[in-house]
Amino acid sequence: MNSAVIAEFCEGIDRFARKKINARAIDRAHAIPSGVLSGLAELGVFGASIPEEFGGAGLDLADACAVVTTLARHDRSVATTVGLHLGLGRRGLVAYGSAALKERWLPAIAAGECLAAFATTEAGAGSDLAAIRTRGVEVAETAETPALQVDGEKIFVTNGGFAKVYTITASTPGLGGARRGHSLLLLSPNDGGVTVGPEEEKLGLRGSSTTTLHFDGTRVPMDRVIGVAGEGMSQLQHVLAWGRTVMAAGCIGSASAAFAAAKGHVATRVQFGRTLDAFEVVREQVADMAATLYAMEALVGSATSGDRLLAQSIAAKVFCSEANWEIVDTALQLHGGSGYIEETGLALLLRDARVTRIFEGANDVLRVHLGMIEVAPAASRQPLSALGPLGRAADDFAMRVAALRDDLVARHGVRIAREQRLLHRVGQLVVLREATDAVVARAHADGTLAARWLALAKARSLSLLAEPNQSTRVVTGAAPVAHPEGVHA
Repeated sequence: MNSAVIAEFCEGIDRFARKKINARAIDRAHAIPSGVLSGLAELGVFGASIPEEFGGAGLDLADACAVVTTLARHDRSVATTVGLHLGLGRRGLVAYGSAALKERWLPAIAAGECLAAFATTEAGAGSDLAAIRTRGVEVAETAETPALQVDGEKIFVTNGGFAKVYTITASTPGLGGARRGHSLLLLSPNDGGVTVGPEEEKLGLRGSSTTTLHFDGTRVPMDRVIGVAGEGMSQLQHVLAWGRTVMAAGCIGSASAAFAAAKGHVATRVQFGRTLDAFEVVREQVADMAATLYAMEALVGSATSGDRLLAQSIAAKVFCSEANWEIVDTALQLHGGSGYIEETGLALLLRDARVTRIFEGANDVLRVHLGMIEVAPAASRQPLSALGPLGRAADDFAMRVAALRDDLVARHGVRIAREQRLLHRVGQLVVLREATDAVVARAHADGTLAARWLALAKARSLSLLAEPNQSTRVVTGAAPVAHPEGVHA
């Protein structure tokens, strides 16, 4: 969809949200009013990322992110419900499902008649996907109609209380010839042996549905296997990359709402005879918030438009979830005591933000994963020096990250895979590098914000770039990140 059309679509969502979405009421009720969901369905929101031939709008990942960002400016529970549906909930079916499965399910999903959920997490398998114990074992309904019997339990299932279709990950030993393989399966609450647990009591996102799912001898036809049987883990990586990126887009929306509230407050709140924005410390805080929000937008934009979705989706999820928390927390601080009162809405934003650092991959686990990707042979990074001083500064930063990475690999060899602390450190540097590269590529939109982000990235990377056994000495072999000539933060 072209930019003008998606902008008009999001404006329609924004108008609806201003009239119909009351975030505090949703939080108090622990539920989203049915009229909100039906109204979004009428707008075509639930079919946004469904192909047009199945009744959807055919939006790509970037457009789906724009939809979720728009909703998250108004309420994160609504944005999470919609984002899960648009991302994790139906991505496996769209990307890997058979023609028959798509024909059977996608029209109802697009119409909002059949909301989607995704279930992978288990009590003993959170970020450790290899520990999944839910099993799908082949059985014979009749000699001609093989089926799978599914047994197990999933926890923390977003949309679990009202979804009409679930994509789940199950161990399927022997299926497709994979002795220890996993598969993505399509299930329905109407399948025998499926039990939906009660709603969880949560710190935030109280309006969204979060339940357990129990499968007790649930039998489903073999054609409910999504994609290639036994290859679910490779398919899952793509589905998770979509989901993480959409979730990161939601972080942009809630951070934008907090930033707007902070700017309005400091411009009008008078202390010591002056408005707060007359104080240099406050101006610096607001400028840092603006630069960080700019980096969030740039990184999600880069992830949705490039060809490195797996790595960039991880970087975007980690960066945006933590930057969202940082911006909301700063906005609350700038409001003083009133920020702690529910009426301002900032307490709700803070509570809703906390889980984003945990779900869809805990951030510390994802940093280690990103570190592993970085130390493995990979495509080289494209230099940005042609973009001027900012590009040269980004290249300098990338060189220092590469120098540290190469030093660690030289010291540890293949044993680097066991050094989680070091991989975690490399992963965090990659997050900062990816954000910096994305900002520089977008710097034409606002060079001042881009320069300020580079200064923040430099400050945040100093201890990470210290040599492994020295906390203060910075790794040598590459030029320092210089403040770009002629550009002032």
